[in-house]
Amino acid sequence: MYILDQTNEWDVNLPEFDVRNDEVKNQREMLFDYFIMKASSVNILVYQGLNEEKMIKQMKKFMKNKRVKIGHHGKCYKFFLDDAARSWILANSISECTSVIYDQNDIAIADFYRHVSFYEKVPLPCSVLPVKELPIQLEIYIREKDRECDVDLQDQAKSYYISTEYDCIEKLAFETIENLYFYPLSIYIETHDGEQHQMQKDWAKYAVEYIDSGQRVFTLSSKGMYHAEVPGFFLTVKNTDELKVVFEELFYLAYQNDTFIVSQNKLDIRTGRNRIFKSGDEMVLTFDHDAQGIILYTSLNFEKVKNYFTSYMITHIQQES
Repeated sequence: MYILDQTNEWDVNLPEFDVRNDEVKNQREMLFDYFIMKASSVNILVYQGLNEEKMIKQMKKFMKNKRVKIGHHGKCYKFFLDDAARSWILANSISECTSVIYDQNDIAIADFYRHVSFYEKVPLPCSVLPVKELPIQLEIYIREKDRECDVDLQDQAKSYYISTEYDCIEKLAFETIENLYFYPLSIYIETHDGEQHQMQKDWAKYAVEYIDSGQRVFTLSSKGMYHAEVPGFFLTVKNTDELKVVFEELFYLAYQNDTFIVSQNKLDIRTGRNRIFKSGDEMVLTFDHDAQGIILYTSLNFEKVKNYFTSYMITHIQQES
């Protein structure tokens, strides 16, 4: 399998970013046109809230088509291509659409989504990479001063917010943890009132340690309103298999915005209403809102941080100005 190299490691505030971005767009369009000329049909996916409906209405007037059932939100239309249909598509520059292109045997020959992937070498001046699987694409936002940070590192300089496709976040987080740390490592989580005993029982193998985080949540129960405790737990993870279990059974906490922090050594915690975590580690990992991305708090410069992500495709970097 081959993919278009969409890497763009220039800061978005620099003119070089726009130059590279235009280059990627031009190469995507070049590849799209190449495969359309070889195709017998193309599936166009339209997601809710996007503005492709008008284009689809025009295409349905000129081309034989049918609605295709898909297993996710949105609509999909298959358009059958003759010379006139191909000419219309080439003239209307629709390469930015999410689409799958098929040959005369209804076999997919190219896929245009976040990645552009295809299955043959192409005689085009495009930056193409041979791959066994699609690399995760990353966007990185760098904050010099992070007012939302609740982790205080010795000599901390920056916060790195690293986001990807929502369905890739667990894979990215797992691999990043294994790249950053060696075993045993420490994970701190906060759960819900009343779970202290069960957590200590279920996670005894992980040297679980309960603490009162000092956080309180206003809660309604059958007995009325009260301020419920937010219990905290330190887990010691000794190998890859144990980390997999933690992800399978506890990663939901990150999705629902409960605290989930990974560090090499156990964090020092100052409990209370304004609780803060302190660490002598050079890098601590936690999660953004709804686990839309990972956050690295670190004293390392960007070049050193980037070295941990060489197996991924960085498409966007923004330094807080």
